[in-house]
Amino acid sequence: MAKRVVWTHTAKKARREILEYWIKHNKSSVYSKKLSKLFRIKVSSLETNNYIGKPTDFENVRVSLVSHFSVFYKVHGNEIIIVGLWDNRRNPDDLYKNLEL
Repeated sequence: MAKRVVWTHTAKKARREILEYWIKHNKSSVYSKKLSKLFRIKVSSLETNNYIGKPTDFENVRVSLVSHFSVFYKVHGNEIIIVGLWDNRRNPDDLYKNLEL
């Protein structure tokens, strides 16, 4: 059964910052549009395949990869809660403060 996807404020902010960074870095929106589509495809697959991501050290949080990015999420009742997006090339010490647990 498909679940409803809910993005936390932190996850929405991270997605926006990632997409804006790549627009500025590449001076084009082509890559950001491609990345946004990949995020949508991944989140769509999570709606029906809730447990395709790997468990993490964070309680009840799973992670699934999209290119160089990790999508952190929780399965809660009839919802998939996206708690964060993370560029895997960043310093892992900063990860915890970028998730809304």
